[in-house]
Amino acid sequence: MIKCIVWDLDDTIWEGTLRENADNIILRPGIEQVLVELDQRGILHSIASRNRLDQVVSKLEEFGIAQYFVSLQCHFSSKAISLRQIAMELNIGLEALAFVDNDSFERFEMNYYYPQVLTFDAQYYLELPKSPSLQVRDVTEESANRRHYMLARQQRKAAERGFQGSREQFLKECQMVLQIQQADPGDYPRIVELSHRTNQMNSLLERIDRPFVESFCQLKQHMIYVARLKDRFGDHGLIGTCFVALEGNAMKIRLFCISCRIEGRGVAAAFLYTVLKRLVLKWPQMREMHCLLARKERNLPARLLLEMLGFHKLEEQENKEYIKYQLNLPLADRTFDWLEIGE
Repeated sequence: MIKCIVWDLDDTIWEGTLRENADNIILRPGIEQVLVELDQRGILHSIASRNRLDQVVSKLEEFGIAQYFVSLQCHFSSKAISLRQIAMELNIGLEALAFVDNDSFERFEMNYYYPQVLTFDAQYYLELPKSPSLQVRDVTEESANRRHYMLARQQRKAAERGFQGSREQFLKECQMVLQIQQADPGDYPRIVELSHRTNQMNSLLERIDRPFVESFCQLKQHMIYVARLKDRFGDHGLIGTCFVALEGNAMKIRLFCISCRIEGRGVAAAFLYTVLKRLVLKWPQMREMHCLLARKERNLPARLLLEMLGFHKLEEQENKEYIKYQLNLPLADRTFDWLEIGE
């Protein structure tokens, strides 16, 4: 899934060369509509340009489109370096980036270093919204606000860099509020979207659809929990989901997906632990918890999360492609006093 389009500027976003003739630069016809349409689908926009950042920002503001771009890379080094930096700042894989440039040499160089990056010739920019790789199933509230979530994440990162106290003190300063409850039908599109967009915190790396979600909820003793997050930087929307089934004396996590936007704050651990704790309080006769996890490098953080919560490897299945984890009850007491957890 493409999560961010990285644009060249000269003769791509606009016609002309900024450094040579800034006063005669004009926006390409229809480019703003393309930016807006893709932005509303939750696809981010960034820039890799061989221009000075201050000149670029000034020109984008003059055109009234500066607000659509995040993690701008404006320097005179390779654009391949820029894409690597953008992927790091947005915490997404290179395969989730697309690159638009009018120069065939730049596109060739990009694919030489990163063959997983989808490249587009800028002359076809009006066709981008029709590209199969840029389609989304449902435009959720989180999709429409994704750019704002990412800007809030960058504000938090900047605040963290300037904070002089401990890590825990900083997290408390963020005033995080985690709301955890069982999913209702209004959450289903976002649950599906999460399964398609998450890799690092996706236990099975499965891409589910809405009929699967609906049928899961209709099964006896099957339930789906969701988590929403707010902090001093804004509302981050629905950031996690966990599918749970009760079988005999065991609770089984069928799937969990947690947005990588909120990594590094202890939110994923707080979400899963709180779900398990509520289940234990409701069904105290349960003796074990199980979770099957796909054994892939890209979801290593999900594996580390389970082990941090006390799960241990029970067995490996299907040519070691899956690991079955188990946690014996009762749950160890844990506190997450750097955030507020509610329903």
